[in-house]
Amino acid sequence: MKRILSIVLCLVLVASLCAAASADYKPGQFQIKIATVTSGTHPWVQMGDYIAKELNERSNGAIEVTVAPGGQLGNDEATIDDMRLGTLDMVIGGTQNAAPFVSQLQVLSMHYLFPSRDAFEAALVQGGDVFNYIQGKYEEQGLGLHLLGLCNSGRRDMHTTKEVKSLADIKGLKMRVTSSQTESDVWSALGVIPTSMAFNDIYSAAQSNTVSAFECTLSAYNSSALYEVAPYHVATAHQFTPSHVTISDITWNRLPAEFQDLLYEVIGEACLLGNQIADDADDNLLDTLVAEKGVIVCEPDLEEFRSAVEPLWDTIAKNCKGEDFLALIQAQF
Repeated sequence: MKRILSIVLCLVLVASLCAAASADYKPGQFQIKIATVTSGTHPWVQMGDYIAKELNERSNGAIEVTVAPGGQLGNDEATIDDMRLGTLDMVIGGTQNAAPFVSQLQVLSMHYLFPSRDAFEAALVQGGDVFNYIQGKYEEQGLGLHLLGLCNSGRRDMHTTKEVKSLADIKGLKMRVTSSQTESDVWSALGVIPTSMAFNDIYSAAQSNTVSAFECTLSAYNSSALYEVAPYHVATAHQFTPSHVTISDITWNRLPAEFQDLLYEVIGEACLLGNQIADDADDNLLDTLVAEKGVIVCEPDLEEFRSAVEPLWDTIAKNCKGEDFLALIQAQF
């Protein structure tokens, strides 16, 4: 009985010490600002809101998070630069827009690379081979960034201002692409004229006929009301969206170890949430858009698209020095 009592007293003492340690932090002592380019109910925004809520609650108010959606703080490349300078804390965004900093990330944007959604999401698990490879590149290149999570933000399809029945129908279309060279090379091979621009410029560009096509997830298509300017959903299913949650090393290093662990835990949960939101949208949102927004679905022969893209994989990997990354990914399925 005395031994049990001693153990209980020790546990109480430890708990008291932990509580005292937590009490040392003032409310709002650690301020974190998260930037993302999307808005509305997009998975990135919902992930940001989850992170803000959970970090505040689990830190007893010591961590306060502000989410800045809709590109308020700039496009992905600008916000990544800001993280490196320490003027921004965290970004939730697409890995294709981080490719100018880590060229190997272009491999994740290869069309039709992953055989299924499940295979894709399994490859992105926190602390897995893909995760560790990217963090290794952050460190190797001295970017001053710390990777916290990877997730799927949804299946990507083409959207256009005109009907598309086959690969031939997109020949010569001016199409918005990201700043990733891989995206430009792939869509050029498919016959379009790539035009790089920020995601938030798509609506006005399609409205003014500066571009006639773009590609994105259904969540982004819906949350930005892009169906208003491009009502044709072309079911190319060419890619699942690889997304990252990255924090500035400057912000990471000023957090105490216990809050670093908490951040890693909460971001892991947020990435699983992001997967779930994206999966639900892919499974259900299109029917709603057709019924309520008048979206017209086009279903071309995907084999035409796939056969035009697969021969580019090795060349793309070589050009971005990502042969080892491609091999690592392919070894997982």
